[in-house]
Amino acid sequence: MPAFLQIVAKDLLQKFGHDLSQIVVVFPNKRASLFLNDYLSVDASQPIWAPRYITINELFRSLGDTQINGPIDTICRVHQHYMQATGDMVSLDNFYGWAERLLSDFDDVDKNMADASALFQNIRDLRELERTDYLTEEQTEVLKRFFKEFNPEHQSEIRERFSRLWNALLPIYEQLNVELAAEGLAYEGAAFRRTVERLKSGAVTPPAHVDKYVFVGFNVLDRVEWQLFSQLQQMEKALFYWDYDKYYLPSEKERFLSDDDRQLTPEERRFSQLLWEDAEAGLFLRQNLQQFPNALSEEHFDNLRHIQYIEMVAASTETMQVQSVSPWLKENLTPDAKRTAVVLCNESLLQPLLHTLPFNVEEVNVTKGFPLNHTAAATLVERELGKMERQAQAPSTVESLRSLVKAVETTAQALVVKSDFDNERFEHILQSEAYAQMNALLNRLLLIAESGRLMVNPTTLRRIVRQIVRQSVIPFAGEPAVGLQVMGVLETRCLDFDHIIMLSVNEGVLPQKSSDNSFIPYLLRKAFGLTTPERKTAVYAYYFYRLIQRAKRLRLLYNSSSEGIVDGEKSRFLTQLMVESQLPIQHIALSSDPASLHDTPQPVEKPADLIELLKINHKKEKKEHVSLSPSDINSYLRCQLRFYYERVLRIQQPKPSEDEVQPNTLGTIFHTAAELIYTNLLEQRGGKGDSDYFKHLVAHPLLLQGYIREAIEKENVKCTPLLLNIIEIFLQSLLEHDAKYPDFRIKALESYQSMWLNLPSSAPISQVAIGGIIDRLDTIIHQGQEFLRIVDYKTGGKVEESKDLDELFTTRGAKQKHYMLQTFIYAAILEDEFERQQKGNSVPHLPTELSRLPIAPSLFFVHRLRKKDYSPYLQVDKEEVLDFQARFPEFRERLGELVAEILNPALPFEPNTKEMQMCNTCPYYSLCYQ
Repeated sequence: MPAFLQIVAKDLLQKFGHDLSQIVVVFPNKRASLFLNDYLSVDASQPIWAPRYITINELFRSLGDTQINGPIDTICRVHQHYMQATGDMVSLDNFYGWAERLLSDFDDVDKNMADASALFQNIRDLRELERTDYLTEEQTEVLKRFFKEFNPEHQSEIRERFSRLWNALLPIYEQLNVELAAEGLAYEGAAFRRTVERLKSGAVTPPAHVDKYVFVGFNVLDRVEWQLFSQLQQMEKALFYWDYDKYYLPSEKERFLSDDDRQLTPEERRFSQLLWEDAEAGLFLRQNLQQFPNALSEEHFDNLRHIQYIEMVAASTETMQVQSVSPWLKENLTPDAKRTAVVLCNESLLQPLLHTLPFNVEEVNVTKGFPLNHTAAATLVERELGKMERQAQAPSTVESLRSLVKAVETTAQALVVKSDFDNERFEHILQSEAYAQMNALLNRLLLIAESGRLMVNPTTLRRIVRQIVRQSVIPFAGEPAVGLQVMGVLETRCLDFDHIIMLSVNEGVLPQKSSDNSFIPYLLRKAFGLTTPERKTAVYAYYFYRLIQRAKRLRLLYNSSSEGIVDGEKSRFLTQLMVESQLPIQHIALSSDPASLHDTPQPVEKPADLIELLKINHKKEKKEHVSLSPSDINSYLRCQLRFYYERVLRIQQPKPSEDEVQPNTLGTIFHTAAELIYTNLLEQRGGKGDSDYFKHLVAHPLLLQGYIREAIEKENVKCTPLLLNIIEIFLQSLLEHDAKYPDFRIKALESYQSMWLNLPSSAPISQVAIGGIIDRLDTIIHQGQEFLRIVDYKTGGKVEESKDLDELFTTRGAKQKHYMLQTFIYAAILEDEFERQQKGNSVPHLPTELSRLPIAPSLFFVHRLRKKDYSPYLQVDKEEVLDFQARFPEFRERLGELVAEILNPALPFEPNTKEMQMCNTCPYYSLCYQ
């Protein structure tokens, strides 16, 4: 059956002939224009003048007289107006999340042309709020129900806070718009609203050379879009092409149980009417078709019931879904590959998917582009921001951004001047584009900071940069209308495919979970015609049914696991198809045995430029060096292929959603809270702690809870009440343990330490840098002697022992002693520093002046600290290592041999295939088992 855009192309040629130069085709997104152009060229019997293609947002901007202001700058302005309206001198760091929410509400108000004054007025002034001359009967009834519940005579503290905030909304909204308008600026919603109002008043008219604006493939319309359509329709300058199917949008006759209405009882007719009205997918199209008639006849829209074959596939993991794509494509890739689509409801699966495509896929078009946060440029910026956070004296926002811009430009310059840089090699082009895009992004932020509107601490700046980078992609160049189409759900609008495979068709993913992230209560949003969760669900229902309605073969996969935070529930849309459609559906469950489905991982030859790939820029020496961290070395010992993907190729793991409680949240908050406690000890008491000090903290839970709340805010993570209790208990255990030492002194916290490790003569280079962040350095008196302890906190795991140092390097896989090795590497770094200082070969770089003391590597398993027989000191051959100096020469030699092995070009990176349980939980599983 012909695709929707193919039908549109044919109709346009019939209506306007081969000269479409005075036609402007307006789409919801850019992707569809490429396919329509392709269909026009195929259907044309002679050369044609192509129409102009724009998106709806571009149309608004072309008709408007204001420039759209960037969201970051607008958020900073919202903060300033909030302080002016309320007198609350809250910092931008603490207010940034609220400002985002306020701006989103303002944008929604303007795009739906709501009466902002009526909406934002004081909720205590019921008489004024009950003015309903501007509302429909339905909206009036909703407001009455709302204010019946919101009785100002019985307000709780929450309602009082809500009331105070509500008082400030209108002044903020009005002052923000006045300020922006004075500079010829507006945020998107305000700009679109102004454009419609000027169009209605006649202050602006469409260009004379445009005969028709052709609107193709729209569904839900904001009020500004509805008004724009209406104005152009009145000017006879609009033509509308709506896409739907009779399955979810039957005609007037078809919406009843029988063609003969007289055979139905009143109850049956009412029930049938409700079914028709409640069909989510067609909710908005019913209104649109009535107001803006379709240019196409109904005969083109009876397709969904003709789908030939549907598979609903249950898989126990996201990884398993990705792995099943390859065998499906081997059998189902259409001869014209662009007629096959892989649709990712969970777009974080893009990278593993690209590594699993079969050989019969010769060309791929990825509509999303390459995520900027998966590039070396993002890694560089993240690392630099991390260093800024750890500085004792935090730099200003301007200083931070200038430093980041310089780091990006320096690294980019070093990349392009390398002798092996090839501007036709994909990975080199990708890297250079990533640095260019990152540089532009940081410079935009720098301009805002230099204006004085963006002044935040490094932690908040890091959060802002992360958010922008996460939303940025590097577009791929090429022929988009050729090859297998890989896309997210939004990119499928207007497009049709013969064969479709959709991944992660789960409830909460499709449709997405509705979040009430707004200062405007639900009932008021509904009363004033703003966006509601029901509206969002209806939009995704339309996306789903519209996508599948012309397909011949469908494979719909969902995660069936009910472990952890995954509920394993298939999307409601799948259930609807099963119950209502009567289509041929086959149910399949993928085997949970990965070994039975996939090939065995193979060794990977070390790349010729391995040394270059392992280099990291060192500011002090102003040049790059091969640098490894203890985590890198542990990764290699556990699985060499994981080290290859993680450290050599630098393939980043998908970042978790900020709305979810992550498994490492407990450790993150504990580490940060402990750092805050001991930082205060350093600043207030010079690092000296005694029994009374620690016992005072333990005896006052509110003090500890204050540190925990500060840590949660600093890390910007979600935390459950249960986790908070556990963290408080762990902190008490830590403080009780430290209270045992009357001469306890903190020397450094979260300090980065490194050393130069000499390698054997057989290695390809003479030395590498080894370094990492030590949780804490302290000194204590133990058994009558003073020791310098290297302390590493662990909130989980088992205590490790070793019969000798050699076992740390020979034990590999899941049983590898990563805790001990990491802590011993830190000890080796300090021993190396002391050794070089003693020889006069080094300027001291430790964070505090430390005399030569015996170094005692210590692992604080905080969940075990209260055990009477627990000792934090590491044991080798059942003897506590209280002075690492004696073991340092042997350890340094063995570490050098291991690094030489890592760099040896003759040895490939070997997979660990003996421990499948470790493979099953590895984030790079799909890259090995293709």
